Amino acid sequence: MPGVGARSCVASGTIGAVAAGVEAAAAVGAAVLRDGGNAFDAAVATALAETVALPPKCGLAGDVVALVVTPEHPQPRSVVALGGAAAGLHDAAAAAGWRVAPTGPLSVGVPGAPAGYAALAARGRLPLERLTAPAIDLARSGMRWSPMNAVLEAESRDLLATYQPGGCRYSPRSRPHEVGDTVALPGLARVLEEFTERGAALFHDGPVAGALLRTVEGHGGVLTAADLCSVAVDERAAPASAIADTPESLWVTHLPTYGAALADVLARTAPAAISPQAVAASLAALLRGDLGADEGTSTVAAADAEGNAVVLVHSNSFPQYGSGIVVEDYDLVLSNRAGRGFTFAPGHPNAPVPGRRPLTTLHAWALRHPTGWLLGATPGGRQQVAWNAQLLGRLLCGPPDLPEDRLTDALTSARWLLDADGTVRAEGRDLPELGARCTHTLVRTAPDGITAAADPRWDATAVAV
Repeated sequence: MPGVGARSCVASGTIGAVAAGVEAAAAVGAAVLRDGGNAFDAAVATALAETVALPPKCGLAGDVVALVVTPEHPQPRSVVALGGAAAGLHDAAAAAGWRVAPTGPLSVGVPGAPAGYAALAARGRLPLERLTAPAIDLARSGMRWSPMNAVLEAESRDLLATYQPGGCRYSPRSRPHEVGDTVALPGLARVLEEFTERGAALFHDGPVAGALLRTVEGHGGVLTAADLCSVAVDERAAPASAIADTPESLWVTHLPTYGAALADVLARTAPAAISPQAVAASLAALLRGDLGADEGTSTVAAADAEGNAVVLVHSNSFPQYGSGIVVEDYDLVLSNRAGRGFTFAPGHPNAPVPGRRPLTTLHAWALRHPTGWLLGATPGGRQQVAWNAQLLGRLLCGPPDLPEDRLTDALTSARWLLDADGTVRAEGRDLPELGARCTHTLVRTAPDGITAAADPRWDATAVAV
């Protein structure tokens, strides 16, 4: 949690604002706004910079979900770009007795991120090459290895060595990276150049797609070229639900994201009474299917003076470099969305039926305030629902306007964590103060200015112009 006391949580401006999980990416988004880009341009450029600056957490072989507000639509729109089950995964899981590891070759998911980034970029006004250029430059020249990257590399060395025994750029065998090291990713720069040319079709054919398929096949996986072409972006009106004991409503990303679980917590529990028990009950209901069918994630939020706002959640699934498999020529981390997201049991509603999208802890939310919108999200795996519920509970226990000091108070208030076995751990008791790995990014729109806010616990930053 370096530098917590030295960083401001909130930034406001008149042109636009952006919040991101790492400072270098937020700076990219601010530059795009200064160059005439809108919120969607800023969000996509920022997110692509994060794929370089936060490679354990997010990347072009991962997934994207987003919540979008525009002047044209009176209600938020939900965007889900999540790959479905590979055609051969169900049979491979059955042949393995339904014992599928959460990492490794069968865990590799069909990447939805290229389609998600491209769909959001289409709402912008700058060409895609302007949005990819900063990330390409960062990958070529090298990015600063952040404290979060150092922690996640240490946690990942054994997994990465399993599939890259000679080491890789993310975990050299000679020694781990240290905080402050400059790490160049020339292969990833080439992937970003291919994305500039191909957009959503990045993995449909071409050299990167071929290398991805050869890598997965070489480790015993089942992804095919047809699987890589199967992704479709699912955009629809975001579902809304009432918040208990208030006149307010909450909008969330739709299933298969965990937005339904967050909405259920707030619909059943008054903001002042948010508790581990309430969160556990809603998570259990989602996993049972009653609501409908760890931190390897980052979030970006951006807004502009035209009334556009977006919060984007992108993820490799596990923070320990997803599946643990890297396409080494391209420094491309393969996600483990399939291994982590599906329930490997025959007949289960979340079983890996070909083309079915797995449940994902990724989700984002939106609130109306008297003069505009507040959008937000956090990484955190299973903890995302708990941390979003706690933040919203804090924000909703007061007047409906949301000044900067209220945002700061909500972001810095102590968090508790709900582990899978029901254990509750709390900052200041079981963890250091501000020791959780939540990294909320928020944007607020209003006629008198645009505000971005970022959790100060790790590397997140808010910038306004």
